[in-house]
Amino acid sequence: MTDPTARPRLQLVPVVRLLADHRVEWVLTGSTVLALYGGRLVPNDLDVTPALTPDNLRRLTGALQDLDAIPAFVPEWPAGPSLADCRAWTPQPATEQNLDHLFVTRLGMVDIPPRLCGSYDPLIARASQVEIGGVPVPVCQLDEVLSRLEGRTRRKDRERAAIYEQLRSRPPAAPDPAGLRRLIDQLPAG
Repeated sequence: MTDPTARPRLQLVPVVRLLADHRVEWVLTGSTVLALYGGRLVPNDLDVTPALTPDNLRRLTGALQDLDAIPAFVPEWPAGPSLADCRAWTPQPATEQNLDHLFVTRLGMVDIPPRLCGSYDPLIARASQVEIGGVPVPVCQLDEVLSRLEGRTRRKDRERAAIYEQLRSRPPAAPDPAGLRRLIDQLPAG
């Protein structure tokens, strides 16, 4: 069983391929987008903003089951699930509320923010596409991620402030192929 207190490194390509195998409709959001646009950082997790249709949430549930996913226990999150709740979690029902977690998986950390990073329909309408491990992946626009970082005071945001400012001051028009290569080189292959 996966440990909700573990923090395994993200294995980007295998997670992306598993989501494709399950035909999950999603948009890449979060810090991985910053890395794809040239930000020099290594994401802790993969942010997956899913389409919220019942069929897609069922496919996402299947992917989470294959990943041996369990919600992460984060003591610093007072509104987050307790350690006992994390251990008791099951992927059913396949609902937005039940899947809205940061997950520990056998392939690293996967965050499912159905609305925190924006919702699927507006994000997919403006998304660009990159190929990761042979899989086409829709990537939200850089401004979508940067706008959600305004006023954040988390330690990792303070540490990354210079990266955020650099991307704001010289925003690239599209994901940077060099950023993708650097990202894949920095993360374990699986």
